Amino acid sequence: MDRWLPLPRYGGFLDALGAVDIPPDPHAQVALYRSLTADKRLLVVLDNAADAAQVESLLPGGSSCTVLVTSRRRLTSLNTRHGARHRILGVLGDAESHDLLRARLGSVRIASDPAAVQRIVKHCAGLPLALAIVASRVETSPEMSLARIADELGRLDDEDPANSFPAALSWSLRELTAPQARVLGLLATAPGPDIGLAAAAGLTGSVSELPALARLSLLETVADGRYRMHDLIRAEVRAEDVEATRRVTDHYLYTAHSADRHLQPYGAPAVLPPMSPDCRPEAPADLDAALAWFDAEHQCLLAAVDTAAEHEWHDVVWHLARTLTTYHHRRDHPDADIRTWRLALRARTPGPTLITSHRRLGEALTRALRDSEGLTHLREAIVLAEQSEDLYQLSHTHRALAWALGRQDEDADALNHAQENLRLSRELHDTTSEAHALNAVAWFTARLGDLDRARSFGEAALALRPNPEGEASGRETLAYVEDRAGRPDRSVEHYERALTLRRAHGYLRHIANTLDRMATPLRALGRDEEAEARSREARELFARLQE
Repeated sequence: MDRWLPLPRYGGFLDALGAVDIPPDPHAQVALYRSLTADKRLLVVLDNAADAAQVESLLPGGSSCTVLVTSRRRLTSLNTRHGARHRILGVLGDAESHDLLRARLGSVRIASDPAAVQRIVKHCAGLPLALAIVASRVETSPEMSLARIADELGRLDDEDPANSFPAALSWSLRELTAPQARVLGLLATAPGPDIGLAAAAGLTGSVSELPALARLSLLETVADGRYRMHDLIRAEVRAEDVEATRRVTDHYLYTAHSADRHLQPYGAPAVLPPMSPDCRPEAPADLDAALAWFDAEHQCLLAAVDTAAEHEWHDVVWHLARTLTTYHHRRDHPDADIRTWRLALRARTPGPTLITSHRRLGEALTRALRDSEGLTHLREAIVLAEQSEDLYQLSHTHRALAWALGRQDEDADALNHAQENLRLSRELHDTTSEAHALNAVAWFTARLGDLDRARSFGEAALALRPNPEGEASGRETLAYVEDRAGRPDRSVEHYERALTLRRAHGYLRHIANTLDRMATPLRALGRDEEAEARSREARELFARLQE
C-alpha cells in the first residue's frame, strides 16, 4: 500500500512555502518540502494522522520547526525514531466546554438559557468535535432555541458529513479488522460505565483486541485494567446481540453470587437460573477480594439489573438484587438497594420471591428513612406470608418490622413483632434466626426499661453462638444494657468486641454507630481522650456516608 500522501496535500504545503516548480513524483516532493523547511521556524500541525508512516513524510528537514501531530492511534514509532513526546489528551471539562461554546456563540446567546447550555455540555461530554457540531447547528438555525437544540442532540449530525461526529468516527472504524469491529460492537452493549477484563472476555469471547481498540482511541483505559467507551462512540457502533448480553449479565450474576457467599456465608445458597453457554464467572478468593470486586463493579452491577429488566429476565433481576443486598447494607447504599428491589418487584411473581421483594424493599426504604413507604411494603409482606402460610417468610418479616418500628421509637409495637419472630424461629428450629430474634427482644426490652430481663435475653442470644454479625449486634445490645445499668466498664468491653467484629466485616454505618455509642461509657470511666478519639472517628465516618 502506498503510504505517501496524494499530490494535492503536498502541493498545498509546497505552495504555502513558496515553491514554484513542484515535481510530480511524491518522493521528489518530500525532498523539496524538507529543503524548504530546513532553515525556517515553523509550527506544522498534522491533524488526525492515520499512522506514523503518513506523518514521517511530513517532518521538516531541520531542527528549527515544531510539529504537532494528532491521531486516534498511539504513534509510538515517532517516540522511538524521532524523539517525539507523547501526550494523551482527555476530554474538556465543563468550564472549558462552556468556554468553547461561548467563543462560538457569544456570551449573550449562552446566557439566554443556562440550563439548556448545561444539558448540551453534559451530552457532548467534553468532546470538542461534538461541541463544534452543536455550535454549528445553533449558528445556522438562529430561530431554534437552545432548549430545542439540547432535545435533538440524540440525533447529532451536520450538513457537512466531513464535520459530523459519525464521519470523524468512521476514520477510525474503517481501519478495524472484522474481529475488532465485532468486539467493539459488543462492548458497546456492555452494562455500566466501564468494563473489566473478565467481564469483557465473557461478553466478547476474547480480550486480545482491546489494546488495539485503545490505541485507536475507540476505548479508553482506566484504572485497574478496565476499559471505558464514550457514549457517543457507543451509540454509533452498538451491535445488538441478545446471547452476548445475557452472557455478560450472567457473568455479573454468578460472580456476585460467589462474592456474596463470602460476605454472607451462612445458610443454604440460592439456586440460580441456568448459566449461559461460555459464561466465565469469576470466583473471589476471600472476603477482602469479594468486597473489592463489589466496589469495582458496583455501577456495572446496577446497570446489569437494568439490562435484565429491559429484557424481562425477571429471575436474573431478582437474584442480582438478592446478591447485592448484603453489599449494599455493608457499604450503606440504601438508595441502590431500593432501586434493585423495585425492579425485582415489577415481575410480581407469586410466592416467596414476591414476599422477599416486599420485605427487602421495605427494609431498604426504612434504612433510607422513608419509614411510611417502607412499613407499607413490610406489612404487605406480612399479609402475603400469612396467606401462603409461609412461616419462614413470616418470621423474617416480623423481625424486619420490629427494627423498622424501633427506628420510629415505637418500642412496644416493635417488641411484639420481635417476640413473634422469636416464637416462629423456635417453631422452625432455626437457631440463627432465634439468636437474632433474642437479640431484638433484648434490645426493645431494654429500651422499655426492663434491664435485667433484657440482659437475660441478650446473654441467651450470645449463648446460641450466632454468626459474627449476630454476635456484634448482641454485644452492642448488652453494651447498651450495661451502660444504662451503670456498669460502664462492662459496657466498654462489649462495645470493643462489637467494634472488632464490625471492622472485620465492613458495615460502615454500624462501625460509626458503635464508635459513637461507646464514647458515653468511656467518659463515665474518665477516659476522655479515648472517648473523643472514638467520637471523632464516628463523625468522620458519618460524613463519608453522607458524600
